[in-house]
Amino acid sequence: MSKLGKQIKKNWQLIFIMLVALFSRSVLLGKIPCGVHADEAYAGYEAYSLLKYGTDSWGYRAPVYLTTWGSGMSVFESLFMMPFIKFGGLKLVMIRLPQMIMGIVTVLVVYLLYSRMTDHKKGLWAAMMIAVCPWHIMMSRWGLDANMAPAFILLAMYFAVLGLSNEKYLIVSSLFWGISLYCYVLMWLFVPFFLLFSLCYCIKYHKIRISKYTISAVVLLFLLAVPLLLFVAVNIGVLPELRTAFMSIPRLVQFRGEELGEGHIFTNIKNLLRLYIKQDDYNFMSVIPAFGLYYLYSMPFILIGAYDLVKTVWRNRKQKQFGYEVFLLVWIIIYIVIGVMRSVSAHRANCMSMAILFLLIRGSYYIGHIFRSVWVRRGISVLYLASFCLFMRYYFTDYPDMIKQMQLAGADEALEYAAVLKEQNSSDVIHVTARLRHPQVLFYLEYPTDLYMETVEWKNYPSGWLEAERFDFFCWDTEAGYYDGIYVINSDEMDDYEKAGYHVTQFDACAVAFREE
Repeated sequence: MSKLGKQIKKNWQLIFIMLVALFSRSVLLGKIPCGVHADEAYAGYEAYSLLKYGTDSWGYRAPVYLTTWGSGMSVFESLFMMPFIKFGGLKLVMIRLPQMIMGIVTVLVVYLLYSRMTDHKKGLWAAMMIAVCPWHIMMSRWGLDANMAPAFILLAMYFAVLGLSNEKYLIVSSLFWGISLYCYVLMWLFVPFFLLFSLCYCIKYHKIRISKYTISAVVLLFLLAVPLLLFVAVNIGVLPELRTAFMSIPRLVQFRGEELGEGHIFTNIKNLLRLYIKQDDYNFMSVIPAFGLYYLYSMPFILIGAYDLVKTVWRNRKQKQFGYEVFLLVWIIIYIVIGVMRSVSAHRANCMSMAILFLLIRGSYYIGHIFRSVWVRRGISVLYLASFCLFMRYYFTDYPDMIKQMQLAGADEALEYAAVLKEQNSSDVIHVTARLRHPQVLFYLEYPTDLYMETVEWKNYPSGWLEAERFDFFCWDTEAGYYDGIYVINSDEMDDYEKAGYHVTQFDACAVAFREE
């Protein structure tokens, strides 16, 4: 107990930061954000399908990429959800636990990474800044596939840094680089270009040599990438679809190759500037406009961090010495190029947001260094901690009301009530509002995958964003007064249905309307 007390006293700042991270990312996880996002629901339902039925919702066993909407979704998030669903069932809190855990782990990894590259004080500063960051808190609380990428990129980088001193860690780093490829499609561009530069830079400064460990790391990464290389080959028509008992490589209804190609460059540049200057992408699941991604007043710190980064990289280049700063600069450059070629949002550019956060960390710490005053740094930390408290207050009080219509809070209760009414009234169909997508219905009702695959019909097949017309007794056609039957609707449609002679029962942002036979 004496040793434990000494360790707590020695590391109390880190313990406090980790408690802040734990609280902000775990409290009321299954209730806030309310409702389930359509992509989040699909990832959870695919995990449930693989666990209970042995296939995803398109009939593929062990797919390397999920077909979902027709244009696909990365598989790792669903795989990570499976043990939690096995333990606790297909519940909202269970499908968010993997992302919550990795969000908390990320805070610790940032501390370890900065402590390794710089010192303990900067490690604590970096950990505090990410622990209270609105973007990272919100990202850690919903189970979107793209949200998993930053954690595994950071783990890969941390073990790569360790690997420069002990080559064994390069194999662990390679494992995490490989996993990151299954987190989001944009990793397919970032990882090879970033690693190619990193390898050349480290060889130039004699930080890496050819050995059994480096060769093993390269081979492991290649083996992890092979299924995705085959997946690309299948979806550009070079190879036929592959279905086996241990791995499936599906041909998508529409391959999302446009995410890797040219887009509308000037529009994309405008989106990038809005995202990181205005700190808003108009998606309330990713950012609350009043606070922004990193708090709205943070831009001066970010710009100072960018200045200090470029200055340090230039100085190291002139002095011909190795520096970790160049990796962050290259990281940002690669993502700027990706953002110019492909329209991004906060969740698509999660790894870019992490890099910008590192500029904020660097710039805010640099201010204290310039003034050579611990009080300046303490003042900045108080500012961010106070902002964090205000953000948390808003997040747990006003934010649920802000998003409940968008998230259709109460849809789970409305669907269950509608199903009971159908059994009681022998109705042929339940009409569902178009705002409640079919994966959300599948998720909330834990619908049998085999029955879904047998009965699903599409409105717009083939398409990269398929919309269900019906499956089993669910139908996406909700014209008030046109049919007798049962309707699951938005609460703002209640008056129309009541005027048309329906009995209406409200469930938060949803309602069920029906006519008695």
